[in-house]
Amino acid sequence: APCQPCATTGGVPSEARQCDYTGLYYCSSCHWNDLAVVPARAIHNWDFEPRKVSRCSMRYLALMVSRPVLKLREINPLLFNYVEELVEIRKLRQDILLMKPYFITCKEAMEARLLLQLQDRQHFVENDEMYSLQDLIDIEAGRLSCSLTEIHTLFAKHIKLDCERCQAKGFVCELCREGDVLFPFDSHTSVCADCSAVFHRDCYYDNSTTCPRCARLSLRKQSLFQDSGMEAEP
Repeated sequence: APCQPCATTGGVPSEARQCDYTGLYYCSSCHWNDLAVVPARAIHNWDFEPRKVSRCSMRYLALMVSRPVLKLREINPLLFNYVEELVEIRKLRQDILLMKPYFITCKEAMEARLLLQLQDRQHFVENDEMYSLQDLIDIEAGRLSCSLTEIHTLFAKHIKLDCERCQAKGFVCELCREGDVLFPFDSHTSVCADCSAVFHRDCYYDNSTTCPRCARLSLRKQSLFQDSGMEAEP
């Protein structure tokens, strides 16, 4: 639908200008040829060339640009097959979510306010699925990968080197019982989906038996159940 004549033009028709965001036409009073990145083009074509948009679209996009409302894996899951930077960012975000439990139980980390390193992207410490348009713009420009890698390195250094309390929460691979202490965000590890125990990736995939920690917990539950059953007998 075309833009209705504005009061400022006295009802005189003016040049019709199309908004690339809405696809609608506007008069020159409502469309000033402002340029903005259009979310649909970024998500479906990884196209960040600014396009001409109307004034109302410009204001809306400026309002929404930093809000994490884009669930990329639902909107366009194939994007991760073609944009390597997205895969890298997703892995960094997943690692940070694995680091978060260490920080919320660590007095030193809380005092240092480490998680505030991501205060401008709070959704990065809440999930690994939601993105803002600004996230995508920064990924395409190469800015986000650099800054997030620095934060990831800082977080890992605190857990693995600087803090004895966090170091004590590491794991020893129960399948080989060799090597350094492991953490769930290490690149060469695998995590049991049931009990969250951490193993060397090669050990985990070469192992044909059940997770030793799961087996141990299962035996403990059976023992407790049997003991409680015996106590209940008259």
